Amino acid sequence: MIAASGSRSTSGYAGVLRTLGGVGGHFGRVRAPLGAPHLTDASFAAFLVLPALLGILLVVGFPLLYSFWMSLAQVNLLRTTGPALEFFGIRLPLFKFVGIDNYASVFADPLYWSSFWRTAYFVLAFVAETTVVGLGMALVLQESFPGRPLMRSLLLIPWSLSRVVVGLLWQGLLDGEFGALNGLLYNLGMIESYIAFFKQGFSALNVLVSVYMWNQAPFATLLFLAAMQSVPEDHYMAASVDGAGYWQRLWHVTLPAIRPVVFLVLVLATVNGFLMLDLIYVMTMGGPGHDTTTISWLGFQTAFAFFKFGTGTAILYTLTALCLALTFVYHRLLLRRFEADA
Repeated sequence: MIAASGSRSTSGYAGVLRTLGGVGGHFGRVRAPLGAPHLTDASFAAFLVLPALLGILLVVGFPLLYSFWMSLAQVNLLRTTGPALEFFGIRLPLFKFVGIDNYASVFADPLYWSSFWRTAYFVLAFVAETTVVGLGMALVLQESFPGRPLMRSLLLIPWSLSRVVVGLLWQGLLDGEFGALNGLLYNLGMIESYIAFFKQGFSALNVLVSVYMWNQAPFATLLFLAAMQSVPEDHYMAASVDGAGYWQRLWHVTLPAIRPVVFLVLVLATVNGFLMLDLIYVMTMGGPGHDTTTISWLGFQTAFAFFKFGTGTAILYTLTALCLALTFVYHRLLLRRFEADA
């Protein structure tokens, strides 16, 4: 009897709980309005990203595709008739397709190959100087000394200046007739006559490398410094306990820890070196002769001075291919081993 009543009580409590659970579940659920579309998390994320993707496609993707089409076409800007694409009152002519003829004419031009080797030297020297100087300044600013906050602030001044301003500044400093640097060296008795830095092509090219490094090395320093400050102090303490000196800690602790940032600096310096145009425009205009003409300057001159837009875009797309190839090489040499270690 007692067992039977207990079982009935238990079943009664269970029924009450099921009823309350059903009521609570009914009122606890929030139902979507009738007719409202159901969005998954992935669909909602895609909906939020879509405006940015459309903006990138409009501002970046379409100009890239159209310029690549121009590199495969015979472009005549004087033609006002014929097939064209029209968007919001803007008319984009569809020029005659010539295939790889523009690229063939580019590769057959001796000026392109001389500009290619000159560009290779410029990029190699600029990347080496920017990386070494940026890393050196970061190592100095990583140490504690009086006036370090002020030095870190002053470091960003060259990088914050427009390259047109940088070119005009250094052109005035290095001028062969009234340059401030020549005047200083002459008054100190270090030179007997003023030096014409831009008279010889090789010296002018090296001046461009150094001036561009002066402008871009502070940014590399900023990246290196941020990476060094993220290295745990325990690593340096453990290396010191093992008897490692300053250079051993740098080689075995600091450099492996900041390898991804080294990769980033190399890629940015390489791309900036290949695309550098404004300093050439301000300081040398590709001269004397063609001694400071790089591929970027050759493409600019071909397109906007001689109005050969098909050939000019073909020249610049070879530059794009070089940047992509070197980025792949950097990744293979630096980040592949880092990812394997991780």
